[in-house]
Amino acid sequence: MVSSVTRFCQSVFRAAALMGLFAACAAGPAQAQSAKSEAAVIAVIQKQFDAFAADDAEQAFRLASPGIKAMSGNAQNFLVLVKVQYGVVYRHASAAFLKPTIIGKEALVKVRLTDENGVSWMVAYTLELQKNKEWLISGCHIQGEQGTFV
Repeated sequence: MVSSVTRFCQSVFRAAALMGLFAACAAGPAQAQSAKSEAAVIAVIQKQFDAFAADDAEQAFRLASPGIKAMSGNAQNFLVLVKVQYGVVYRHASAAFLKPTIIGKEALVKVRLTDENGVSWMVAYTLELQKNKEWLISGCHIQGEQGTFV
């Protein structure tokens, strides 16, 4: 015979299990959306890397935020700026993306780049989510092996 205490414990256990299941189901779409956003911000940076590798100034410029576009003026000026001030971004031997941090409409993505001489750099990208739901690059900060920012 099952005692009332045992039945109570079983009910509590079932309720806890259901609550856990509901929590997992509720978190699933949020986690899926987060993973989708993480992949999207990484894809934007990779597309810009690809554009730099092809010397496609227009495509690289298209992936910059309105603030960056206003600062550089046009695609050719933007490409020159990147070549001169962000050489490792313009040409690198390898790239390893770290897990992005996304808060609201802003993202931070760190990328470990190795230049053509084997020197490692940490590059921090900021991205902004636009009204049309497109992520665009709003900033790029480079830190070298010795910890100095470029």
